[in-house]
Amino acid sequence: MFSLLVRRDGLIEPPSMGETDVHCHILPGIDDGPSDERGSLAIARLLIEMGIKNVVATPHVISDLYPNTTEAILDKVEAMRRLLTDSGLNLNIMAGAEYYAEGALLDRIAHNDLLAFGEERYVLFESPVENQPMVLEEIAFSLKSAGYTPLLAHVERYRYLQSNFDQVVHLKQLGVHFQVNHPSFMLPKTSRRGEMARRLYIKGMVDLLGTDMHRATSEAQPYAQTQRRSSWSGFRK
Repeated sequence: MFSLLVRRDGLIEPPSMGETDVHCHILPGIDDGPSDERGSLAIARLLIEMGIKNVVATPHVISDLYPNTTEAILDKVEAMRRLLTDSGLNLNIMAGAEYYAEGALLDRIAHNDLLAFGEERYVLFESPVENQPMVLEEIAFSLKSAGYTPLLAHVERYRYLQSNFDQVVHLKQLGVHFQVNHPSFMLPKTSRRGEMARRLYIKGMVDLLGTDMHRATSEAQPYAQTQRRSSWSGFRK
């Protein structure tokens, strides 16, 4: 059990992410994240300011939009690692991806063509926001059968789960782990995403946290300040 801190506005105090961001679009020129190295370094500096020491680079892999290959991502991560060193930034970067829930992902699983991270061999994947894809549960089963841990990205965003919490429980029972975007905890009570993130957390169903940062914009600054103030860790490892 862990204790929940409740603020004066009735919202729970956001849990600390600890030292690792498991979902970040830090690589330049590969998806809808930063377009150049300058933007990537800005993200790195903001993560360091937040107390992050490790980041998993998770560029989109979508067959008809961002058809990134494993080799291309690994090359980008290695180049980013050199850039961080040359810039004097102490941030450990690991290779990952944010796969789209589609038939192409099933092909990747069958050919063991995946970027996983951690001892649990997490594979981060996302789905459409509005409707659950028909292949979602097949993807989860296939990942588990191949020895991976399915990690569903930003679970709080999906409207088909917001309106059907029984399906959330069902996915958990299938062995799907949940990643929540840390900034969602700071959304107001009128936000369905914010309320979903808090409900998942209160029920102990959040496995990993990430920023899902695409750019180090001015909007990210208040979030960074909140992360620095959060000195306690309350999510399941």
